Amino acid sequence: MESRMPRPAFTVVSGVVVALAFVGLGSRLLNRFIPKQTENRLFGERLEFLSRASIQKIDWKTPTVETFAEARRVDRPVLLFLGRSSNPYARELDNGVFQMGRVQAYLARNFLCIRIDLDAYPEYRSALLPVSRAILGVMHGCQLWVLDPNGEVLQMLPRNVALFARDENTMISALVEARNRFERTSSPGQLDFRAAQKADERALLEPQRNPLPGFSEFDARIASLVDRKEGGFGPDGPRILTPESWRYLLATGQMEGFSKSLDPVLSSPVVDLIDGGFFHGSRDDHWLEVEYDKSAVTNAAMLRVLAIASVTRKGPFDRYLALRTFDALRHDFLSSMGISCSRSSDAGVDGRSERSSFGVRTLREALPEDVDRTWAQAFLGLVVESNPRMTPRLADRAVVASPRLSRVLKLLELSAGPRPPRSGEGYADTTGYVIARMIEAARILDDHDRLQSALNAFDWMTPFRDGSGVVHSFASGGGEGRLNDYLAYSDACLQHYLATGRYSSLRDGFSVLCEALSKFQIGSTGGLKMIDSVASPTPKFIELPEISDGNCESSMAMALRLANDYSRMLADQPAQVAELRRFVSSAAQNYASVAGAQGVSGAGFFLAAAAVFDDAFIVAVGPQAQELSDRAARQFPNRICVPAFGEVRQDLQGLAAGVYVIRGESVVRSKTPEDAGKALSATLAPGG
Repeated sequence: MESRMPRPAFTVVSGVVVALAFVGLGSRLLNRFIPKQTENRLFGERLEFLSRASIQKIDWKTPTVETFAEARRVDRPVLLFLGRSSNPYARELDNGVFQMGRVQAYLARNFLCIRIDLDAYPEYRSALLPVSRAILGVMHGCQLWVLDPNGEVLQMLPRNVALFARDENTMISALVEARNRFERTSSPGQLDFRAAQKADERALLEPQRNPLPGFSEFDARIASLVDRKEGGFGPDGPRILTPESWRYLLATGQMEGFSKSLDPVLSSPVVDLIDGGFFHGSRDDHWLEVEYDKSAVTNAAMLRVLAIASVTRKGPFDRYLALRTFDALRHDFLSSMGISCSRSSDAGVDGRSERSSFGVRTLREALPEDVDRTWAQAFLGLVVESNPRMTPRLADRAVVASPRLSRVLKLLELSAGPRPPRSGEGYADTTGYVIARMIEAARILDDHDRLQSALNAFDWMTPFRDGSGVVHSFASGGGEGRLNDYLAYSDACLQHYLATGRYSSLRDGFSVLCEALSKFQIGSTGGLKMIDSVASPTPKFIELPEISDGNCESSMAMALRLANDYSRMLADQPAQVAELRRFVSSAAQNYASVAGAQGVSGAGFFLAAAAVFDDAFIVAVGPQAQELSDRAARQFPNRICVPAFGEVRQDLQGLAAGVYVIRGESVVRSKTPEDAGKALSATLAPGG
């Protein structure tokens, strides 16, 4: 006989209904007294760095002419928050002190607050203390500055504000000190930021000419900063990837320093073994406390380093990581609007990533077979005692040859969380730079499938070019192009020509580069400002040249590299080439001292200058010019290897087929790239 549960009495049911009604009524009444999250003027902003602050009780403004005019009108100092959606310290400030009532109240009473996305406004990224920043340890993707109402620098808030983003007292103390400076009550002995900014501006606008950059001194300084135990470059503290410093060591043949500084990083959890590529960096100097954000341009710059290293060191390890980084750029950053700037971190409050961290239980579920799990613990470092965040790392370089590696990584990927979202729309500077590096790397790696993928992506550059120049973003209706937009466009065109021989690409890139050197030049110094013009009262410091490397090479380094390469290829166009050569000579000699003061962050400029003073490259001519130049690129990855088509080196195209080593006025023919190795070293020798 089927048993039934006894039905509740009518009085019981009625009592429950009445109680629920009272609960509902009470919650509606109490709800009126619960503070609502209010939205500020950033509500509706499409950029994640701006939109995530839209519920903060801070009247954030954007960097318009009207905003800076308002600062003058109300006579308040300006808190300038420069950041990126992918920067972990900027995000923690938003989740920390900027959510705290005392900080919000103090800002409301004492400051006008401006928030700037550095991907949308790249001219701000190194404009403040552009020379002194290396000494003061300014962080690239998260900066807090205080300006007076006229746009002059009063204070840089200390790094500890960002590193300890939940310390309300540290933030309040820094803001009080900045307010005191505004009121002319600063203490004796404090750094005069206003004077330091003016001195830096003079160094960039009135540079000292040096006939030859101090390569020996720069080499010694870089060598002194190598952390030979942990990898990377000192001092202790949060570590980020510095691809240009590694590329400089590699290109100039400083292999011991290159290996000591890079190899520990490549064996750390900062390498993303699940999806390929590299994470932002690490909070500690052991590269274990991983920050899981990813930058498109940093990964593109690391791709170039690894592609060159795979040829120079001739090992499977560098090639494996290069190919994985290439694929990460395809899968993590490509979107319908160009190449996204970054991929966001998915770390929780414990610092672990949902996708890239594997706890003991997750590891057992992902790898149920003991042999796989034991192998992963031994060769992927998945031991919590030595790898607290349990992110896979290549503990043994030889493991890339093991067929078990791909099997175990696939099993881990199947148990991982979802891919974190992209952030930052496709800007011209990001899109062009990434496409250029993908084409360049695929050519060096001799990977035809990946090269075709990169060449297909080149078509995405078309929307950034309009009748008046290059726009910053076609996704947001254009926007004035910055220097880096022009340079990245020209860079992508150059690499497209080198890989295909399509002369129309080179001609387009050459035209855009010449436009940039004319549009952004600063007198005859060889300096280039980041933005064409600034309307008053917007601070003029955003027009300064950029010498310091950030996520990739600085704008001056890129301009010097491109002008040098284009001028050597198009020797039969004397008028425009003469302008390029004048720029190259002025920039290389005038800004070397400033770049040297940057330490590791000056490596991009010194590498571009090294190519100028080494002054040697390869031109291939004849029916097999493309094939010969591609082979030469694999043998000489630190040099430009050019197929001669169209108007490229027409002075050589009528000569016998083969490979020509060009150094200044000297021209030496070899039948093959391999023979050219007898007349040309694979590394640069800027001192001759």
